[in-house]
Amino acid sequence: MLVQDRPTLQALALFAAVIRHGTMTAAAEAVGISQPAISAQIRVLERHYNTRLLQREDRGSFPTPAGRLVAGYATRVVALVDELERAVAELENLSTGALVVGASTTVGEHLLPTYLGRFHLTHPAVRLSMKIGNSAEATRMVVDRALDFAIVGQQPADPDLLVEPVLRDRIVAFVAPGDPLLDATPIDPPALCGRQFVMREMGSATRALAETCLSRASCGPGHVIELGSNEAVKRAVEAGLGIGLLSTHAIEAERMAGLLHDLPIAGWRCGRSFWLIQRRDRTLTRAAQAFLALLPRQP
Repeated sequence: MLVQDRPTLQALALFAAVIRHGTMTAAAEAVGISQPAISAQIRVLERHYNTRLLQREDRGSFPTPAGRLVAGYATRVVALVDELERAVAELENLSTGALVVGASTTVGEHLLPTYLGRFHLTHPAVRLSMKIGNSAEATRMVVDRALDFAIVGQQPADPDLLVEPVLRDRIVAFVAPGDPLLDATPIDPPALCGRQFVMREMGSATRALAETCLSRASCGPGHVIELGSNEAVKRAVEAGLGIGLLSTHAIEAERMAGLLHDLPIAGWRCGRSFWLIQRRDRTLTRAAQAFLALLPRQP
């Protein structure tokens, strides 16, 4: 196929924007061009692929099966072009550019800000940002090329990813001050059977490891209150809603303030590494390489 016969990058980017924003009007406002211009580019794509890509309804524009396929490829193509732009811009030095750090919730909220601060002292001209989700979400962003890399709490099994252990962590049980369980520490694991626990949502590496460690200790929760962030878990435990399970880093401030107390459990060992993940076929920018050089590696 000749180059001139291929869809343009602009058409693919605009189609991806429509899918991302839900309507042509919203996409037009986001990218700063007229709605008729977007509509014209999508008609070009539909003629090229000889199929309808969008189902237009009053509530918005919805991709057909072919449209979902094209949108997935379009998003990856645009991400590759952005990667190329950053790589060329950074050929000379780190006096410009941007670094986007991907992270799961615990490492992003409690560990990486320190390393971002160190990086900024050395490279103050590089723009910094961080995208945080649970481990499953952060991994998906790396796979989809939305991120150069991420640091997550659960080791992915995707063969397309390079995975390396960095940093260390442990999951601790904790309760509110005055909880009767604190009068009999260390707690024998069977004494926790049937108790109410407060945990992160499914997809969280913290949740997955906490459940594994409970099972290993023969502790079966009677009920689990599932919450979508570390902060929500801590506030629920402070309110006396149950036993919390989070990274020791996540409750450090509350522990020092006396708002939460560790609950020692006999024989409890619940440690983990955090994992640096990146696509095998992606070259890290110089900014990313400089940042990752700051992180301690596990033996």
